[in-house]
Amino acid sequence: MIKPFILVFLAAPSVAVGQAASDMGWSYSGKLTAVWAGGNSQSSTFGLGSMLRRLGERAELTFETGAIRTDASLRTRRAVGTASAYTIEEDEDNQKTAESYFARARQGWKVKDNIVAFAGADWLRNTFAGIDSRTLFATGVGNVWSNSETFKFKTDLGVTYTFQQDVVENPFVKSNFPGVRFAWDLQRALSKTSKWESTLVSDLNLDDTEDLRFDFSNGLPVSISNRLSLKPALQLLWRNRPALTNVDLFTPLGTSSGQVQVPLQKLDSFFTLALVVTL
Repeated sequence: MIKPFILVFLAAPSVAVGQAASDMGWSYSGKLTAVWAGGNSQSSTFGLGSMLRRLGERAELTFETGAIRTDASLRTRRAVGTASAYTIEEDEDNQKTAESYFARARQGWKVKDNIVAFAGADWLRNTFAGIDSRTLFATGVGNVWSNSETFKFKTDLGVTYTFQQDVVENPFVKSNFPGVRFAWDLQRALSKTSKWESTLVSDLNLDDTEDLRFDFSNGLPVSISNRLSLKPALQLLWRNRPALTNVDLFTPLGTSSGQVQVPLQKLDSFFTLALVVTL
């Protein structure tokens, strides 16, 4: 029997252009994610995240970090003896099945009523997606198209430069390259207690225009109280030219003959059901 899982996020609400004076200054939010299952097989997921933000009348500074790791344990059993007299032996195989870390910083300056200039840096490590380390610097402009109580929508357009080290090096792809980035952030109120949240970040490698990446997330938080809400969310990570991985090669007779490099899958998807606590 699989025991119930726990999935908890601790987070503060995001700050947008045009906030009240009471929202000015420093703010902090923390995020905790935990999932556990036990029984015939065991798995656990644990994640931490934090965001530090300073909001001024014409500038906004944000620091964000996060980490998540998943471990799984598979038990196999075998009977030793005869059909009428035997003992059960168990083997347990513990494996790390997912691991990802990131850190981000962004500084924005209000140029006009709805125009914002920004500069930022991202760092990512996701070895299961083939990325040992990726550092990206970006600068550009953003536009706030709507900032009403029921509908908020803003877009960013910028230039980037990326330094990337893959777990398995691809000799035909440059590890450092310039790029362009387009992003949006959308919030739409659906009722007094629910809203739709959507974010998209797309990056294009200008040295290899087939290397296009998307990070697309959608959530539907539903308020339970002033401080609690339930949030189902789906995140899609897509890369048209994924990193490589080494795969063991065998002959038709089953003899090992080394390894070959094959691309990983283009799409990773994550579905979460979260309890959100607003501090």
